[in-house]
Amino acid sequence: MTDLLQEFEEKRDLLKKAVEEHIKKRDEAAQQSRSYAEQRDQLNAKVHEMREQVKEKISQKNALIEEVQKVRAEKEEHFKKLSDLRKDYKKLSEESNYTNISQREIKAKEKELQKLITKQQTMQLTKAEEDKIVSEIKKLNNEIKKMKEDRTKQLNENEKVKELLAEIDKEKTIARDLKKKAEEISNKISEISNDINKSLQDLDEVRKKADEMHEMAVKYGKESEQEHEAFIQAKNDLRDLEKVIAGLRTKKRATKKKEKDDELQQKAEVLFEKFKNGEELTTDDLLILQKAGFL
Repeated sequence: MTDLLQEFEEKRDLLKKAVEEHIKKRDEAAQQSRSYAEQRDQLNAKVHEMREQVKEKISQKNALIEEVQKVRAEKEEHFKKLSDLRKDYKKLSEESNYTNISQREIKAKEKELQKLITKQQTMQLTKAEEDKIVSEIKKLNNEIKKMKEDRTKQLNENEKVKELLAEIDKEKTIARDLKKKAEEISNKISEISNDINKSLQDLDEVRKKADEMHEMAVKYGKESEQEHEAFIQAKNDLRDLEKVIAGLRTKKRATKKKEKDDELQQKAEVLFEKFKNGEELTTDDLLILQKAGFL
């Protein structure tokens, strides 16, 4: 029985260590799980914040797209108006009643010039003939240039033409400003688009990191649960073993008591025989007899 009790006590000590080890591992895993869960929650909060920022940028982009469409439509209206005004100007410039130099005269001079140029390029000429043609070409060029300048000057001094040119300049300025504005808005849209793409990439990275933290939190959470279950099992085993050990100890004490009582009884019987025979007994002998119930 002593060997069995010792064996059970050794097992009990091992179970106590196992209980403590499971508690330690359970608490460490739980702490790890909480830490990863906290990081996950922080990252998820950041993901939410970044997502809201992206939504705001997309909203800004959509507003700019709507604005640039309106600006472009307005620009096209002014370019069309400008084109119509230029057609009107061309029509006026071709009408001879606005200047003393007719377009027909200029065209006749240009036709004459073209003939001279063709003659110079296609015919065999002496040096004197070629010099004469070159001189005539130069003279005609100057005359045509002067006629066009004078015609334009006279034309532009006409009040009706002046008003038309002023309207053309006005529409040209408006169309140019609208074109510049559309380009500026388009550049902003491109910048926001690039920013959105970069933000989405960053958002994806943070979301992936949050998912990793979640997986780690779940992993250590499961480890903590497993260690807790192992702790409960070890604790129950320890409790059951303690009951067995307590029973063995009780039985061992009862056995020892019985052995002592038997030994006491045997001694008392021997001493009682001596007592009956009139032999002298010591005080201790008398106490033994008294304890054994003989006196």
